[in-house]
Amino acid sequence: MDVPRRPKLDRPRLTVGIAAVAVFALKLKIATSTYGTEDIETWLGFAHGVARHGPVGVYGVDFRAINGTLYNHPPLIGYYLDFINRLVKLGIPLKVTLRAVSSAADIGSALLVLEILRTRVVLWRATASGLAVAGSPVLFLISGYHGNTDPLFVMLVLLGSFLIIDKQWALSGGAVIALALGVKLVPVVVLPVLAVHVIRHRRALAGRAVLGFGTVFAVTWGPALLSHFTQVWQNVLSYSGIDNRPWGLVHFASDLHWTAVSQLLVGPGKTLVVVACALVPAALVWRRAGVTMEAVALCLVAFLLLSPAFGVQYLAWAVAAAYLLDLWTATLFNALAGLTLFVIYDSWNHGLPWTLMARGHVLTLGQLALLTLVWAALALVLVAGTRSVLAPAGRPGPGQAPVAEGQKKKVAGEAASSRLFGSRAESPKW
Repeated sequence: MDVPRRPKLDRPRLTVGIAAVAVFALKLKIATSTYGTEDIETWLGFAHGVARHGPVGVYGVDFRAINGTLYNHPPLIGYYLDFINRLVKLGIPLKVTLRAVSSAADIGSALLVLEILRTRVVLWRATASGLAVAGSPVLFLISGYHGNTDPLFVMLVLLGSFLIIDKQWALSGGAVIALALGVKLVPVVVLPVLAVHVIRHRRALAGRAVLGFGTVFAVTWGPALLSHFTQVWQNVLSYSGIDNRPWGLVHFASDLHWTAVSQLLVGPGKTLVVVACALVPAALVWRRAGVTMEAVALCLVAFLLLSPAFGVQYLAWAVAAAYLLDLWTATLFNALAGLTLFVIYDSWNHGLPWTLMARGHVLTLGQLALLTLVWAALALVLVAGTRSVLAPAGRPGPGQAPVAEGQKKKVAGEAASSRLFGSRAESPKW
């Protein structure tokens, strides 16, 4: 009698998964043993507002009179805080849940980077990139320590894009992208890329993608827009960030005393940044279907690079996206940004151990110099990614016929990496 063969383990997935879960455990230890930054205190105020006025009614609360802040989050966050409040009643503090969810999202991001890259590059690079995201010092500090939702929306953007582009599950992919937009407004920059992809290259998916996105958007945004349109417009859709802007072009213009330039960047220029970061990658996708996922990554990297607003937690926007574009420049950015975050958090905590609440303050000259290096590394990621997208077509997109030119090196690399990580699946499954 024939004995059925046991299916072989997928070594890359297992490797990245184990690493991501191990790092998650460390993040959870940090989340349960530290307070985090003053953002936690702000979130506590928002959660109290949700408890008293509901996930939608919280937009009617003037938090400026309470703690000097704005409730500038999209509507899905109100429901998220309602969920957190229920866990608080069970004895799980907000400061733990907020960071545990973001840390769990990082597991998804690491596995998604592996899945996305394994159909596009040699397997060793896909595995290395997944491991780099799993062990990212940036994500370790932001998800495990800082306390915010940025890693969550990044994972949702990757997942929604993967479902639409690679799996062609447009209904669920559109729904996930709408969820991402309900966490932060940043994903708006990827919408034109995905729209061009389904309208020009996968027209059969367009209706389902719109249906999935529109349904979730209506459910999550509809009640808030109908009952508190003015507050949503002023505090969420028109939010410009805090006045302290130690990052990128605005910071450089201020240092050079180019007042008109800095005012332009924080005024009308912020709209131009969104338009450029959204439409330039979309134009690339209009010409070539096989670069859609790279274009999504370009959107996130470019938006962080050119953003006139900044918070240290924003550095999480580009980690996974950078690895979808280039391994080496992404690693440089990952390492420099991780070092910079450690230096800043350590300063805010007045040294180890980080047991008290870290209150942000004006960055020192040394910290600003480190941030400038991080910005330059991110610029290198954008350059390397753009060159990759603009390179002559030499690799097929998911679901496309292979291109003969340029395949020999890739096949040879895959043969070598398969000896280390196992064989590559033709159609990766979850």
